[in-house]
Amino acid sequence: MGLVYFLGYLFLEILFSYEFARVFTPFGLFLEVIFTALLGAYIIKNLHLSLFEEMQKVLRREISEEEFIAAGLFRLVGAFLLIIPGVFSDLVGLLFLFEPFAKWVGKKFFKREVDDGIIDVEVIDERDFDRINKF
Repeated sequence: MGLVYFLGYLFLEILFSYEFARVFTPFGLFLEVIFTALLGAYIIKNLHLSLFEEMQKVLRREISEEEFIAAGLFRLVGAFLLIIPGVFSDLVGLLFLFEPFAKWVGKKFFKREVDDGIIDVEVIDERDFDRINKF
């Protein structure tokens, strides 16, 4: 199944790159690849600053821990996708850099499992336990 996804990604990457080069010339595609690679490297270099801001939001309880993980993870993945040459990977990378999209995808991938099961506990006093065992 992974091979099918990879071939689909490869097809879209070639299609988007071809159309971009047809409209903006091959030199425009070259400049786009260089610019997005530099942008991705800049984002990775300054990732610690954005993670610090997100951590502050977690401490103020503005976002949950899952949203913090999703935002950081997708920002990192988005930056790597910007570094990879190609127009389709750049578009997906840019989407991952937008916080609302990253939160939406994060909620799909990082579903919180809520355990609403109630454990019924009966407390028995040791003196009552000794009386019960005598019978």
